[in-house]
Amino acid sequence: MTKQKSSVNINYIVGGLLLFGLLIGLFLYRDNNKVNDAPNKNTCLADDCLEVDNLNYPVGELPPAVKQALDEAIMDEYKALAVYQAIIAKFGQVRPFSMIKGAEEQHIASLKSIYDKYGQKIPTDKGIAKLIIPNTIKESCQMGVEAEIANATLYREKLMPAVVEYDDITRVFSNLMNASQLKHLPAFERCN
Repeated sequence: MTKQKSSVNINYIVGGLLLFGLLIGLFLYRDNNKVNDAPNKNTCLADDCLEVDNLNYPVGELPPAVKQALDEAIMDEYKALAVYQAIIAKFGQVRPFSMIKGAEEQHIASLKSIYDKYGQKIPTDKGIAKLIIPNTIKESCQMGVEAEIANATLYREKLMPAVVEYDDITRVFSNLMNASQLKHLPAFERCN
């Protein structure tokens, strides 16, 4: 019994030494590979830290027709967001409105990045003066169907032709149009 007791003690001692050695090793590794905790351009997430080296903003001027297309696009996205927020306020966090609301916020952020790139003033969301929300979720889904069809048509027929000479803006507009046609519209059609 003494031999068994001593082997158990030796196992505890060896295990303790291994654990101690591991902790010392981790401490030394961390100390030798310590990252500077001070914010810098590689670790900072604040807006003023997000500069891109060798890229001057604004990158160029925009003709009035292109600026007008951008303004119309962001106002349409503001309107869609306001409608979906109002529906959520009335009916609660119901799908697909709760999911598409987040997508509309991303659409607005994409457009704002274009404004920033070209040094343009971003229009403020003036809200919708009087917003009438349907009485049922089904009617709200039909409203969503109509809104997404109108949104895709706006991009395809009016806004994209106005920015055809700007690949970056065309790409953003195309992504927003495709989101309306291929993602939002089918979601509203399913709930309708």
